[in-house]
Amino acid sequence: MSADAHPRAVREPSAAPLARLTAALDRWTCAVCVALFVAILVVMVFQVTFRYALNAPLTWTEELARYLFIWACFLGGRGVIRRRSHVTIAFVSDRLPRGAGRVVGAAVLGMSLLFFLQLAFQGAILTARSHTVEAITVPIPWSLIYLAVPLSAVLMILQTVEVGWKALRQDGQEARA
Repeated sequence: MSADAHPRAVREPSAAPLARLTAALDRWTCAVCVALFVAILVVMVFQVTFRYALNAPLTWTEELARYLFIWACFLGGRGVIRRRSHVTIAFVSDRLPRGAGRVVGAAVLGMSLLFFLQLAFQGAILTARSHTVEAITVPIPWSLIYLAVPLSAVLMILQTVEVGWKALRQDGQEARA
C-alpha cells in the first residue's frame, strides 16, 4: 500500500497507543465500577437484612459502602472525561468566535491537567501519610481508601491528554480542509 492510500497512518503523528491504552482503561474502570456498585448493593442488603429482619445491626456495613462509593466515584471520573460529559457552563464559550472558543477549550483542558497533577501529587502524599491509620469499623488502612485519589488522578491525566490530543488533531484537520 502506498503512503497516499492511508495518509493518516503514515504522515500524521498518531495517538493510537494512547487511544488503545485509554480504551483498555475505560473497559477496566467500567468493570471495576460495576463490581463496586454490586458490592455496595450486597453490603446494603446485608445492612437492611441484619438490622430489620434479624434485629442484629452490623456496625461495618455503612462505612464499607461509603468507601466503595468513594472508589466508584473517583474511578468513574475518568470515564466522564472520556465521554466529555462533565457538567459545563457553556453559555459564554458558545457565544465566542470559533478561534476564541478553541482557546478557551484548550485553557480548560490545561487547567484540568494542572488540577489532576496536583491531585495526584497531594493524593500520593496523603496516601503515604495515612498508611498506619486504620478505619473505624473496617480493619483496613486509610491509605487503601485514599489510594483512590492519586490513582484516579493519574487515570484522569491520561484521559485528559488523549482528549486534548484528539482536539488538536481535529483542529489540524479542519485547518487543512
